[in-house]
Amino acid sequence: MNKMVERSVRDTKDMLPVASPVQQDDQSQSVFLDPDVGDFQSGPRLRGAILEHSGRVISGWIVDAQSPASTVAISLFVASHCVEEGRTGRSVPASVGPHTVIGRPGFRINLSTPGVRRRLARALKNTLLERKPVQIYLRISLNDGEYYEIPLFEKLESNEVVVALGFSTDDYDDLLFPNNDKKLVAAMAGAASVKEVRYVCFYLPQFHSFAENDRWWGPGFTEWTNVSQMRPQFPTHQSPWLPADLGFYDMRLVETRQQQADLARRYGVHGFCYYAYWFQGRRLLERPLRLLLEDGEPNIPFCICWANENWSRRWDGSDTELLLGQNHSLEDDVRFIDDMADILLDDRYITVDGRKILLVYRPSLIPDKERLFQTWRVRARQLGIGELLICNAMTFGEFDPREFHCDAAVEFPPHTVNARELSRAEVETPTEFSGKLYDYLEAMRSTLGKVYEFPFFPTVMPRWDNTPRKGSRGHVFVRSSPEAFEVWLREATERARRSSFEQPIVFINSWNEWAEGAHLEPDSRFGRAYLDVVRRVSAGESISAELRSNSALLDCLSRSELEQTIKSAAVHVEVLANLQRNEVALTGFQSIREGLPVEIEGAIASPDGSMFVIENINSQTEERVVVDPRYRVLVRGWVFAKDGFEPLRNRISFLVLSPEGETNAGKSGYCLVIDWHERMDVTEYMKATARECCFGFEVSFMLKGLPDGEYRLSMLEVGEGENLLVGSSHSLVVRH
Repeated sequence: MNKMVERSVRDTKDMLPVASPVQQDDQSQSVFLDPDVGDFQSGPRLRGAILEHSGRVISGWIVDAQSPASTVAISLFVASHCVEEGRTGRSVPASVGPHTVIGRPGFRINLSTPGVRRRLARALKNTLLERKPVQIYLRISLNDGEYYEIPLFEKLESNEVVVALGFSTDDYDDLLFPNNDKKLVAAMAGAASVKEVRYVCFYLPQFHSFAENDRWWGPGFTEWTNVSQMRPQFPTHQSPWLPADLGFYDMRLVETRQQQADLARRYGVHGFCYYAYWFQGRRLLERPLRLLLEDGEPNIPFCICWANENWSRRWDGSDTELLLGQNHSLEDDVRFIDDMADILLDDRYITVDGRKILLVYRPSLIPDKERLFQTWRVRARQLGIGELLICNAMTFGEFDPREFHCDAAVEFPPHTVNARELSRAEVETPTEFSGKLYDYLEAMRSTLGKVYEFPFFPTVMPRWDNTPRKGSRGHVFVRSSPEAFEVWLREATERARRSSFEQPIVFINSWNEWAEGAHLEPDSRFGRAYLDVVRRVSAGESISAELRSNSALLDCLSRSELEQTIKSAAVHVEVLANLQRNEVALTGFQSIREGLPVEIEGAIASPDGSMFVIENINSQTEERVVVDPRYRVLVRGWVFAKDGFEPLRNRISFLVLSPEGETNAGKSGYCLVIDWHERMDVTEYMKATARECCFGFEVSFMLKGLPDGEYRLSMLEVGEGENLLVGSSHSLVVRH
C-alpha cells in the first residue's frame, strides 16, 4: 500500500527568482510581493511575500499562479540541511506596506520547537565541520515537481547563523546540545509518565492465492513471487531478503496466523491494522479478515484501513494499467460501514479514548467526504459500533485531516519524510538502474520532533525498498539499520506521549510488506533484530549496545536518553570485564589482539581480482568512522577472493587493523573472523562461478589496547598453499 510519489523534479536554477534578498540593515522585512497580484495569467509563476524571517520565526504567504487554490510545500534549509518543512495553510489576510492582500495561503515556521532546535543543532555542527560560507534559504516545492529557492541570508559564517535566525549568541552552545532545555525535558517527562503507548503494525493480507490475482498475474501468484525473484541492483544493495522463522507462509493456514500473533505479542506489538480492499461492495483479499472472525487467529487487537484507491498493475493506485477501478459515489460508499460492521463490532477492535479507530488511505478521492463521514458516524451508532475516530493516512501531500472532515491523521512514511535523492556517484549504481535512492538516516532525522496543528499519530518504517516489485525502477532508502530504526521508534514514542490522546498509538509501516522491504517479520539478513527493537522500546529498556556505540546516531537522542546511556555504559563495561575469559563463547565478540597474526608473513598483498567491501561499521557507511574504544565495534561486509584461491576447509580469516601514517607506527591489531556466510546476492551480481563465491561476514570486537589514531582495515585470508591480504578503503579512527 505504501507508494512513493514518482515525480521528475526539474532544475529551476535558470528560472526568474521571485526577488533578490534584501539586507537586514536596509529594511526590517524582505518583501517578495509581485506588484501585479490581480493577474495570474502572465508574469512569474510564484507570487507571495516573506513577511518575517527573524526573531526565531519565518512567516509569509505563497501562491502558485498556475494553481492558486493549491497548497505548496515549504522547507527551510541551512546550507544543505533541511531544518523544518511544512505547507501553506488555509487562506489568511496579510498586509505588506500599502498593500492589503486577502485570502492568501499563509505559512509560519517556528524555530523554537524542540524538533527544529534538534535539526538546527545538527546543521550547525555540520557547517562548523565544512568551514564554508553558509546560505539560509526557503525551498518552495510546487505540486508538479518544480521548485524555487528563495535566499534569506547569504555568505554567513557558521557562528552568524544563530543570530540571523533570531537567537542570541548565548544560545549558541545550548543549540549544539539537542533538547538542552531542562524545563522542557522535565515537563515532557511528567506528561509522558501517565501514558502507555501501543504499537500497531500495518498488515498486508496478500500472502495467499485468490481468483483475481490468478487471472491478472498468473496461477498461484502472491507477493512471495516478487520477493523470490528480487536481485541486487548495485554493489551495496542489501538484497535479496528472504523469510526466516515463518518461511514462505500462506495466510489461509491457522498455524501461520497463530505464529504471527505469538511473535507480535512476544516482541511488544499491540496489534495489526489490516488493509481492507472494498470496491463498491466488492471485496478483495478479504479472506484473512474473514478467517480472523471465524477462527479467531491471529488473536490480538486489530483495526482496519480502507485502501480506497485503484488496483493497478503498477502497484501505485494510478489510473495507468488499471485492473480494478475505485469509482467513488456517496450511494455506494455509505454501505462500507454496514459491510464492515462485523469487524468493527469485534471485541478485539482497537479503540482510542473510547472511539473505534478507522483509517482511510486517500479521503481526497471521495467526492462528498463531509456528508459521507457524517453518515458513517450516525450509522455506526445505530449498529451499536459506537463512536468512530476517522483518520486520514498522510499520503501524497494530503496531510491536514480538517481538509477531509476527518478527526485525526496518521503519518505514513515514506510520504511524510524529507530526504534528498542521492546521485549515482554517491551510491555507485550501474547505468541500467533507473530508480531513485534516498538516505534512510536523513529521512529519519527529518521526522524528529515533528508536530502538526492537528491531532495525529506518529508512524515509523523499519526499511524501504520496493525493487522486488519494480526491479531496476525501484525506490530504495539506503543506510537503514536496526540501530537507526531504534532511534526513530524511541522518538516517535515520545511524540505519541505528548499528543492529545490519552491512549496514544505509534504505527509501524509495516509487519509484512515484504515486496517493499518494510517488514518486521524475521528475515535472512537481520533475523529478529527489528522485532527486538520494538520489544526494548515497548518495555522501556535503555538503548541497545549497538546504538550506544554509534556516534552518528547518538545526537538524535533526547538529553534524558543520553544521560541514561552514560549511566548504563559503566555497567556495560563491568559486565564485559566479568565475561572476558570466555568472551567469544558468552558475548559473541572479542577483544582486539595486539600485533599481527603469524599467517601474514609471506601473504600476497592486494592480489588482482580480489575485493574486500565493508558495508557498514556500527551501521555507518562512511569510509572513516570514529569509534570510542570503551564500546564494541561491529563490522559487516563481504570478501571476494581472487581466481584460484582455495580457502581452508574450516575457513580462517583475520580482520587486520594497521596504523595510518607515522602516528603509533608498529601498533597494529587483529581479530579472528568467525561468522561467515555465503553471499549469493553478491556472487550473482559479480557474475561469479560457484567456485568463485563471495562470502559475507560479521565481526564484533573491543578495541582494548589500541592507542588513539587512525587504522586501515584489511582482511587476511588463510588458504591452501597461499595467504591473501586484501585491503579496503575503510578506516577506524580510535578516539577516547
